[in-house]
Amino acid sequence: MYYSVQLAARRLGVSPHTIRRWTASGFLPCTRTAGGHRRIRQEDIDELTHLIGGSNHLAARLARERELETLVETAIVVSSRLEVAELLREVAKQMTTLLDAHVCVISEYDPATRTVAVQAEYDNLGNRQVDTMTYTLSQFPMARKAIEDHETTTVNVSDPRADAAEVAIMRRDGDKCLLILPMIHQGQAIGLLEVLDHQRERRFSRQEMRLANAVAGQAAVAMHNAKVFAQLKRSDQDVLALRHAIQKIAAGHAALQNQVSRSGVLQAAADLAAQALAAMSCVASYNGATAGATGSPSGSGKGGTTQTDTAHVIVSTAPCDANLLALTLTLGRAAGEGQAELLGLIAAMAAGALAGLPAG
Repeated sequence: MYYSVQLAARRLGVSPHTIRRWTASGFLPCTRTAGGHRRIRQEDIDELTHLIGGSNHLAARLARERELETLVETAIVVSSRLEVAELLREVAKQMTTLLDAHVCVISEYDPATRTVAVQAEYDNLGNRQVDTMTYTLSQFPMARKAIEDHETTTVNVSDPRADAAEVAIMRRDGDKCLLILPMIHQGQAIGLLEVLDHQRERRFSRQEMRLANAVAGQAAVAMHNAKVFAQLKRSDQDVLALRHAIQKIAAGHAALQNQVSRSGVLQAAADLAAQALAAMSCVASYNGATAGATGSPSGSGKGGTTQTDTAHVIVSTAPCDANLLALTLTLGRAAGEGQAELLGLIAAMAAGALAGLPAG
């Protein structure tokens, strides 16, 4: 009987990379299939298993070697991902591979609201599952313990001492074992890693727990870095959007000032605001008169600002005679840096144009 690299690694308790290195150096004999895949005889595996089992020193060395390899490989893979979606997928892949599990759920903790929001759920094949669950810590004692006490917890579905709320969800989804790991960054819990096994209840070894907690720590740092990167990227996009808006406003100033009627000023102001600020629409109103303009259908703006399913409205006013001129802007995403101030500038320009109109 012959073992594949993966089966040999599992039998010996080392990584597949170690098996390949051992076979390449001749330490572990192997043959090759027609396709070039390594195959190791059962007898050679049994002999090495016996050798490892009979030598505490060798077993300890191999265990440390496996831990180091795993941590280095994970650190390289995880730290190289700055896009949040890619990072979450890699973290889940590393955890399910490391623990030979089926699903990894990654959540973010908000200390202000004491809520945990699921960011991603991946199976061991790298497929993303749909899960947008948000819950409070008071609903799940095990999650609260992980967040507040920074403790890793194992929940087996048949354990009578386990949290009933966790067990209910596990039974619903067909899970046998749940490992809850806090993600700690600079002494604070920023989220949870939950690893699920569909087939068996488990008692994780000390080595598995050390590695899992180390990976959770690496994931916490990487997620913090990814969030900082996203904020910097958003700032760069906001700067580009502001530059575009200022150029539009400068180009539209003359057209606004050249209007000869109240309705013309209101329409020009609404058009300028919708176009310059890449809005879905804008309504200009003054003393009972209104004018509306439609801008970008998506309202996504320059620089690729993310569109959401919720409309966002900002309003700016400017005094004109005894009344106020108001501009109501509808955006398909949250207002970017400086957009409210630019809308106020357009409102002031429009109020000035109205004040300059001939009386009558």
